[in-house]
Amino acid sequence: MEESFDYSQVPFTFGMCAAENCSHASTCLRHIALKYAPTKKVFLPIMNPNRLKSMKKDKCDYYCSNEKVRFAKGFMCTVNALTVRVADTFRYRMISYFGRKNYYLKRKGELNLTPAEQQEVIAIAKSLGVILKEYFDSYIEEYNWD
Repeated sequence: MEESFDYSQVPFTFGMCAAENCSHASTCLRHIALKYAPTKKVFLPIMNPNRLKSMKKDKCDYYCSNEKVRFAKGFMCTVNALTVRVADTFRYRMISYFGRKNYYLKRKGELNLTPAEQQEVIAIAKSLGVILKEYFDSYIEEYNWD
């Protein structure tokens, strides 16, 4: 059974693909998003057709898998487990990794953490002596639009 696709989740600037004979079209988010684009949208961000013609049939540098990824939402449980002695060090390292604004948004769960970002949070926490069963507040399965 095919899962329904919600076009409203597609980021505004996400590049779509109209390659007709692509062997990866059935599993590529770029092709699937274009297939579900509403007719009321007149202009869409789409890959240059001339670029598509110049690409090899089997390999695409712009392939974006439609498999959902497990994103984490928030790491306040990790922040709360920090001792006063290492809390500043953790915060400074996270800010240098995410940037100040994104650190606070990701910490509260307003921005999702990718699997790579999750590993970084865990590595920094462990390097400061914080060993937990769970480092994140919750998880969500979503498409990876990057």
